Amino acid sequence: MHLLPAPVFRATAELQARRRLGLAARLVREDGREGAVFALIGPKRFDVPWKDLERQAWIASATCVAERVPMSPALRMDYAFATGRAQFRIASENPAKRARLRKLLEQHENARILIVGEYLTQVSTIAKGLGAPLITVSSRQ
Repeated sequence: MHLLPAPVFRATAELQARRRLGLAARLVREDGREGAVFALIGPKRFDVPWKDLERQAWIASATCVAERVPMSPALRMDYAFATGRAQFRIASENPAKRARLRKLLEQHENARILIVGEYLTQVSTIAKGLGAPLITVSSRQ
């Protein structure tokens, strides 16, 4: 749902429909256009904290952990001279994250794991490196 204000997704909101359903885990956009979502699909009707859904067994229990992965000095320099979106991409695709991901996968080798990424090139590289399936919008037949 947070992608809706982007031009390619905005077209879907302009299709004639009797009802629209927007689901979002978090409604945050780096361009600050969260309000445009509601202009395209209408007002929010229901909002439930994920912890409430977890407690009521509507969703599986989850443990969320944020971890900062350091950048190499060269990457930090690129990041320092980049702006907004470019900084976000540099941080997102930090190669050190792949090494950390491998260690996490080793620590949880028997777990069922879903890896979600922002950039197709990044998740494609990860999938190939792990020999794991890659699910994208183009995977639909």
